Amino acid sequence: MGRLILTFETLFQVLSADKLLRNTLACRPTPTPAGLSTSICSISLELLDPSDRQAALNLLDSASLAPTGVHDIP
Repeated sequence: MGRLILTFETLFQVLSADKLLRNTLACRPTPTPAGLSTSICSISLELLDPSDRQAALNLLDSASLAPTGVHDIP
């Protein structure tokens, strides 16, 4: 099973997204994998169940916390 990584521009956004999602979805802050981008924060949010992708994006969008990127990592 691959990893689903949500990237953000700032650490504040990562922590805010984590706080919003962790009550309903399994997620954790994690170091941003090398090679994704240099214009994003070095900490990302990993969804522990990639099938939660759309639910997470809907929640984040409703809170104006849309991620900079959504990355499937094998």
